[in-house]
Amino acid sequence: MSLQVYVGGKLVPQEDAKVSVFDHGFLYGDGVFEGLRCYGGKVFRLAEHLDRLWDSAKAIWLT
Repeated sequence: MSLQVYVGGKLVPQEDAKVSVFDHGFLYGDGVFEGLRCYGGKVFRLAEHLDRLWDSAKAIWLT
């Protein structure tokens, strides 16, 4: 099974994942990220990570 990548609102095989050179994030370099840690196969404090990710995206008008 190939790696799946979330692009354009859907999961696609890694080899089919493409981003336009005119994509806003590509042109301007803006974006947000969160680092996740897993213990025992579960993401530690997932809800808090997602809240921070959403708040960061809103802060730079990425939503």
